[in-house]
Amino acid sequence: MMCWLTVLVGLWLVTGRTVQVQAATIFDNGDFVFQVMEDGKSAEIIEYNGKSLYVSVPPMVDKYKVTKIGAAAFMSNKTIKELEIPGSVEYIDANAFMGCQALKKADISGNVETIGEGAFMNCPALETLILQEGIMHIRESAFSGCTALRSVELPNSVITVEKYAFFNCSLLEDIVIPDTIDELGGYALEGTKWMKNQTTDCITIADGILIKYTGKETSKSLPSRVKRIGDYAFAGHKELETLLLSRNVTKVGKYAFSQCGKLTTVSLPETVVSIGEGAFEGCAVLNNVTLPSQLKTLEKRTFADCEALTAITVPAKVESIGEYAFSFCTELKNVKLQEGIRSIQPHAFQSCLSIGRMIFPASLREIAENAFANCSNITRIEFNGDTGLASFSFSDCFYMKEAVFYKNPTNINEYAFSGNSLLTFYSDSSLYVEEFARKTKLHSDNIKNLPPYEDKEVVFDTLEQTEDGFSGTYTFIIFIIVVVDIAVIVVFGVYIWTDQRRVMKKRKADNKSRRTATVPKTKAEMPSGTSQPNPNAYMYSRQRPQTPSPLKPPAAPSRSSAQMYSR
Repeated sequence: MMCWLTVLVGLWLVTGRTVQVQAATIFDNGDFVFQVMEDGKSAEIIEYNGKSLYVSVPPMVDKYKVTKIGAAAFMSNKTIKELEIPGSVEYIDANAFMGCQALKKADISGNVETIGEGAFMNCPALETLILQEGIMHIRESAFSGCTALRSVELPNSVITVEKYAFFNCSLLEDIVIPDTIDELGGYALEGTKWMKNQTTDCITIADGILIKYTGKETSKSLPSRVKRIGDYAFAGHKELETLLLSRNVTKVGKYAFSQCGKLTTVSLPETVVSIGEGAFEGCAVLNNVTLPSQLKTLEKRTFADCEALTAITVPAKVESIGEYAFSFCTELKNVKLQEGIRSIQPHAFQSCLSIGRMIFPASLREIAENAFANCSNITRIEFNGDTGLASFSFSDCFYMKEAVFYKNPTNINEYAFSGNSLLTFYSDSSLYVEEFARKTKLHSDNIKNLPPYEDKEVVFDTLEQTEDGFSGTYTFIIFIIVVVDIAVIVVFGVYIWTDQRRVMKKRKADNKSRRTATVPKTKAEMPSGTSQPNPNAYMYSRQRPQTPSPLKPPAAPSRSSAQMYSR
């Protein structure tokens, strides 16, 4: 008897819009509980309630093709001894057969492309595993803890075996790994009898993937058969000081050398095109690394916490520097970026306390949040192109004095330089106040107002407040003012005063209100009857002034000031 149930799984009510309610059709045939998938033609098994010793998953149920075994569908089953998965199934989800205590044999069809994370984890009785041609991906911990498993043959179709895949399969001593495999994750075979039987210190599999180094030498040259350094291959090694990679190596895997506490020098050949996430993270005394010119990727955390690293040149083919890639490299002084770099990701150079100067090439389009946060000794930065600066990208760079823009910046977040109190901005002479200010709102902390140098009356088109404020459109457009934080801005000879005063006046002709601000020669108290705007308010215009009045450059600012003026 087939039992059907339609379950409401989502309801979205939006005033004035058409609402579409999605429903999931769930049904069972006694042993299996199925759910119809989104395509309306296939189904997945979401639960098994049977008591059979031998289970063959049905390829069809009613009119639906069974293409997926859902997450935890058979988890902790205590009766199944043999399992057959048919050709209709394409995906086995996470933990699908985890903890099946009695399972001895599993025959998995080649139409299954992916065996999910922990799918057969901790099946202690599993002795026979048949993986048919067609399977491509074996996810993390898929068969870990299968302590009775003695042999496995991976088909030629397998390209990915993720970390811990066969971890602690303690009796596994016969394993066939095809040369076609592209990735063998860290510790995938750790704790197996096969690993214990290896006699070489460079344990390699397939087509030259070094999966673990067991030697005790302080200096090591890798043999020519090694073509790739696997994930975690040298991780945590306590003796290695210098390493020479063979010219056949093309890839360094994730966390390959992480936490190698004595490693000082690594020679990377020009053949290396990829260095994985966290590859050298925590190598506290690493001070000599030359990145190969063919390198294409710098993933996140690649050199994080390499406290002794003093200099790095990023090759031209690297387009992006990943999150935290060089974070907390406290001795890093010299960073050279080549033309070709396009983005620097969040926290990439955070807390690099020794960087003194940075020059950014014209190709760079983005510096993300906190990329250089807390680089407390950086004093000067130069931009050769229109580089966007995200919020807090240079926050708490306490001693930064100069920011030079050789092209008109068009996308600088208002908090990009938060916490910088000594900063002076320089820009190309073609940079107009309005073009810059229309797209730029800057905050800077603890800046003392400078005395102004000339009287000037300005009228603003729009006053915009970012917090609990108001906005309005007014006449007589001129240029930008940033109210609070940055005290004085001088660009292209136009002076702007930010003493937070605002005055409402009415035009005699049409009796309409307009907003004006008067710049005094010296710092003065606010006239009676005026009010203070919200600290996060910005005044800006939409049109360049017809005849901007150039001013002479002001006197050298004090260390506690902030200016912007053209070169």
